[in-house]
Amino acid sequence: MDKKNPCPPIPIRSRHPAVRAWIYLRRITYRTERESAAHAYEYGLTFAQLDVIFHLGNCPGITQQELAERMLVTPGNVTQLLQRMEHVGLIRRVPEGRAKRLYLTQKGQEYCDQLLPRQEQLHIKQFSGLTLEEQEQLLRLLMKLDRAQRRKVRASRKAQEHVYPE
Repeated sequence: MDKKNPCPPIPIRSRHPAVRAWIYLRRITYRTERESAAHAYEYGLTFAQLDVIFHLGNCPGITQQELAERMLVTPGNVTQLLQRMEHVGLIRRVPEGRAKRLYLTQKGQEYCDQLLPRQEQLHIKQFSGLTLEEQEQLLRLLMKLDRAQRRKVRASRKAQEHVYPE
């Protein structure tokens, strides 16, 4: 703590490691998203559009529903976002039965090719405070936490389906 700001970055009452870890993850994520948004803005994109471009660049042909799940947003939000992106020629939606498959256009792919290396360098730079071994250890721990949370969500959904069958 310094004399100008007597408050610690983490509230004193939040001493539990899980709470403190969550707060630090949020802070790091916020800083990363702000810098990523600045990169996106240089290309006339929003952070959400940049996220879509990276998802479709990594997994062409996913459905709108799958994209919404990966982005942790509602399908309605994705629909509006995709309409805007389709209008400016970044993506195309291809109907397949009741679903729509998503693909980058040539322009969208060019943005992906230009921005992805910059994003990767941003993340490498932001984790440079850790050794490579520490980065790998952090990755293993975060993957373990992610798996545990996904199992919990699946179990909760299963329980709801049992209580509220269609």
